[in-house]
Amino acid sequence: MWVSRRTDYATRAILTLSLEGGGPLKLEEIARRTAVPQSVLEQVMPTMRTAGVVRSERGPAGGYRLNKDPSEITLERIVRLFQGPLAPISCATRHNPEPCPMMVGCTLRDVWEEVRDATISLLGGVTFADLAKRAGGPWLDPALIAPVPNPSPTT
Repeated sequence: MWVSRRTDYATRAILTLSLEGGGPLKLEEIARRTAVPQSVLEQVMPTMRTAGVVRSERGPAGGYRLNKDPSEITLERIVRLFQGPLAPISCATRHNPEPCPMMVGCTLRDVWEEVRDATISLLGGVTFADLAKRAGGPWLDPALIAPVPNPSPTT
């Protein structure tokens, strides 16, 4: 399974909010703490707000905060939000699998379903509270975040 950058950035944002302990964080601060471009967070955070994972508060003391306790938010929830189905191939999805002429007696499908189930089991068993407990380095000290090199301009 390949995790998209948006998924990666969303999980970083949720982990940062999990480490914050309740108070709202401004988008600029989340971007700084996660080494994620603010412009991408401006796209990612509304998706998570619509899904009920985070909420936003307006005003000078506003920002984003988790809508639930980190122990109630699984890595599976966030990955599914941005990746969609977790099956590695469309014929192995649990809901509305894509028809396949090889379906009857297909030995490949069994393996793809095992991959799907293992992925769901692993991601569903990890909460952001778990991840926050294991966090170290730049997650706890943003001064340790390595600067992201700017791409060289093309001429």
